[in-house]
Amino acid sequence: MDEITEESPTHAAQELARLRSENEILSRRVSQLERKLSLQPQSGLPTHFRLELELEEMIDTMRSRGDRKGFSLLIVQLGETYNVVRKTLKSSVSEWILYQMGCRITGLLDSQGRVFHTRENEFVLILPALKGPPLAAFLRKLFTRLGEPHIFSGFNVTIRAAMGAAYWPEHGSERSVLLHNADIAAGSAIEGHKPFVLFKPELLKKAVEKIELQNSIIKAIERPAIERIGDQFLLYYQPKLIASSIEGRIIHVEKIEAEALIRWEHPTKGLILPSTFIPLAEETGLILPLGKWLIYQTARHLQSWAQAGKGMIPVSVNLSARQFRSEEIPEILASALASANLAPGQLTVELTETSLFEDPGFTSVILERFSTLGIRVSVDDFGTGYSSLSHLHRFPLDEIKIDRLFIENIDVNRQDRIIVRSLVAIARGLGLTLVAEGVEKPEALEILWEMGCRGFQGFLIAQPMPPEEFVAFCDKLSADKMTFAF
Repeated sequence: MDEITEESPTHAAQELARLRSENEILSRRVSQLERKLSLQPQSGLPTHFRLELELEEMIDTMRSRGDRKGFSLLIVQLGETYNVVRKTLKSSVSEWILYQMGCRITGLLDSQGRVFHTRENEFVLILPALKGPPLAAFLRKLFTRLGEPHIFSGFNVTIRAAMGAAYWPEHGSERSVLLHNADIAAGSAIEGHKPFVLFKPELLKKAVEKIELQNSIIKAIERPAIERIGDQFLLYYQPKLIASSIEGRIIHVEKIEAEALIRWEHPTKGLILPSTFIPLAEETGLILPLGKWLIYQTARHLQSWAQAGKGMIPVSVNLSARQFRSEEIPEILASALASANLAPGQLTVELTETSLFEDPGFTSVILERFSTLGIRVSVDDFGTGYSSLSHLHRFPLDEIKIDRLFIENIDVNRQDRIIVRSLVAIARGLGLTLVAEGVEKPEALEILWEMGCRGFQGFLIAQPMPPEEFVAFCDKLSADKMTFAF
């Protein structure tokens, strides 16, 4: 007993020391975890965890003081170019951009302003007592500052931002409501291609309508309605002329093609354009069955035209980014062609620059499969994305479509003419067909022809039309000995 009694104090001291050591280790780990949760590693700015805590604290403080001046909550979202850079260039580039963006924002804030890096491409600012004209002045400075190029060795990157703001307490007295309304405003800025939108109740109404439309599109496409998509959705075709020569205001047409464009005939809302419902279909994942229907329906129309003696009319179909990333898309295209007994060259797929360059390795694999099938590939809206010419010449492409933004004012805008002339040279150098979209003025068509462009699409030629009207358009062109007056 004496021996046990002598060892007990020593054993207790050792156990106490061990517990203290473990407690210190645990405390350090907790502190490290708190730092990781509280600070974004790329920018060094506080995260959304800190935002929620500080925003709640600020609201409680202002309520207790009876402060009605309030503050503005600003959400800043980086444009699509940032996502493309993040996926196509080295991670050090996107990380440096985020750090620079954080520094640029911080540099414009006064001592009371706070900035948080809440998501990779999103920053949130709390701006005390900054509303109305003073807020507008601040936003102009911020938008300009964020839009300045990021300079790297050998290239520059310019990233636009979209911003949405909500006032406390006018647009929400609770933290969650205020954040939600600022987010709605930011989403409106993105959709409307605006630098900034201030929340207003009408935006909330639009958000609710968007959800209702999402539910409608789900009901219109979901099984068993999948077999009856054609009850609400229909295809229009917009002619595309490939010219052999132009005399005065007469185009001598070498070949006529078309682009298949989907429309939604909503049971109660009437005709809804793709710009409204395609993003909803993307968000819900229903773009895949809808896109599959479009491909098969196009193939059926081509088959019926051939059987009616109209010949082989090449038609292009647009693939969204989500469709293009679907591994089954080559099989869907091959199956649609086989089911209608069509030659592969009758079908062209149109892809945006963003879809192409999001993952160049994956793109190469899929495009090679398209090439093996004999399906032509067109780059839609070319010139507006963050493309890399080093990748462009490696892809098996057939056509480039110049974005309408460069066409609509080409007759009066010198910079647009310079850009288009460069694109013509790129297409020629790579042996690609060049098509100008959005041709609406005779002067624009003449300038494009002189530059070397041979493909034209736009309202000057014809608007999108139902299948039977497109056939009539082709018949008239044939009756006029393949000449078209513009």
